[in-house]
Amino acid sequence: MRRIAFILFALCMLATNSKAQDIYKEVVRLKSKAEALMNDTTQNIEARKIACFKNDALYYLMDKAANEDNFSEIELGKQANAMIEFVNTFVKRLSQEKKKKDKDIILATYKNATTSNSLFLDPEKDITYGYVDNEKFITQFSLDTDWVKALAQVKK
Repeated sequence: MRRIAFILFALCMLATNSKAQDIYKEVVRLKSKAEALMNDTTQNIEARKIACFKNDALYYLMDKAANEDNFSEIELGKQANAMIEFVNTFVKRLSQEKKKKDKDIILATYKNATTSNSLFLDPEKDITYGYVDNEKFITQFSLDTDWVKALAQVKK
């Protein structure tokens, strides 16, 4: 009986580890996809800049998560997915607006959601705020963001 329980436990651990590895591989794939788009000179410049932000945000997230003892691959996957949805929703909403005033409100709302929901409390603001107030990018968001909370905030 103990042997069977041990084998079941070992199988569960193997399945969990395998799932975590699959999540990590998917985040790496998303980063590679963003990097490829960022470097594709046949694409328009705005799409490439958005991909640049996604690539940098995923790199930052993976790098910081690797240094956190309590940050699981499942959490990494949730954060990566929320960041992609956050940026895609932002771009879609921004493209639907015609007036500059309305676009500015959307930008401020999304920017505030990223700056007020820090995930790692990173004191290196020159890095984490590299996109914030950078007029060359429409994705003026903090890299140090709890994307799940930020997404929930803008969906209210």
